[in-house]
Amino acid sequence: MLDNVKAGKQIALFRKNRGLTQEDVSRQLNISPQAVSKWENGHSMPELSLLVELSELLGCTIDQLLIPAPMSAANARFEHILLPYAPIADFTGTSWPRSMSKPAILSAVKLFMGLEKRRDAMNYQINDDSEYILQGAFSGISFGYSWGFENNWDECLGVYGLACGIHASADYSQEEFIHMAADHIRTGYPIIVIPREYTDTILATGYSDSGRILKGISFLDGDDEKNSIMSFGQLKNFSEWYVKDSDLLLIKPGPETASVVDKCREALQKGYALLSNKVHSFEQPLVGYGLVIYDNWCEELRKETNQELTDIACMFPHIFIHYEGKLRIKQFLECCMHLIQDIDNGAIRAVISKYEEILSICEKCMHEMLPRTPENAAEARIKRQAYIGILQRCRGLEEEALWIWAKHMKTDTNVIK
Repeated sequence: MLDNVKAGKQIALFRKNRGLTQEDVSRQLNISPQAVSKWENGHSMPELSLLVELSELLGCTIDQLLIPAPMSAANARFEHILLPYAPIADFTGTSWPRSMSKPAILSAVKLFMGLEKRRDAMNYQINDDSEYILQGAFSGISFGYSWGFENNWDECLGVYGLACGIHASADYSQEEFIHMAADHIRTGYPIIVIPREYTDTILATGYSDSGRILKGISFLDGDDEKNSIMSFGQLKNFSEWYVKDSDLLLIKPGPETASVVDKCREALQKGYALLSNKVHSFEQPLVGYGLVIYDNWCEELRKETNQELTDIACMFPHIFIHYEGKLRIKQFLECCMHLIQDIDNGAIRAVISKYEEILSICEKCMHEMLPRTPENAAEARIKRQAYIGILQRCRGLEEEALWIWAKHMKTDTNVIK
């Protein structure tokens, strides 16, 4: 007896192994993409008149499509690749600054799963900075400084109708960890491997060697280029990925899709609380969030001066991280103006203007002051004093922005409580 579900999975497997999308199959067979989707989901079967053409297109026999045989041990090392659920346009955003890996990964997951509704003239998913900006806020990274919410992957994925199971490598044997990753990819969903050390995070959409080699793309905090390129047509090999201490995120369907507007309101509330923080609770002075970072930064500059150091170590790369955070806050506020209908646009514009001034100061600092290396401790002392003045000015501007933020948006209890 024919099993529509098993046959549908087999059709999808042969299609992906041939490097074809559902649109490619529909075009070759002169049918709608929806018809192909129904086959693969087990909702219907191909008509007899199409089976010969379909089997030829997929490089298999009709029996292999309709009566899938169990995989033999000899094929256990085959390469299994998932293709994006819908075509993705080339990246059209700005590659710099794009140093945050988490929002880049989340953006890539949305595109891979075919969930981006914006399409270009070729019906390809639009691939730009929009989702990166939103996820920078949803994850808290835009509001922090080398910091973000660590355990809110489920919340961030919720806006796509997805969720994840998180598994630590220390809780499994290597073989169990490998098999868990490979088994999950076979379900049709990607995985994310997050190492505990500073190295590439892997979004894997395939594997070979029974899972010992993952196929995917990588992301890395601080690497703008890696966080901009999302080419699922040119997957890289990651061998011995399981040797490192890491967390394995198994992407899966979520209970329901969270509202983007509600997430924006929540991010506005959390963002205000984070940005107005004046208490430091981290080991490193320039890791954390809030106005306290400005105070810590000025103190670090004074310490370098007291030690009569020529090298101004605490400005690079921190000024670039600072710049990107403030840029993403500005861009997120601009998104909120378009997404939240009842928001006070006048208040938001006033807040944005303060962040634009901060950005202008940072740009001047990065382009004019930072490239000039002091020749001696005396020159470094003068330069550090100038940096302290810049940071104090930026702190004042951000306090003004937060005052407007709180005063005007407290009238909307859904935004600031």
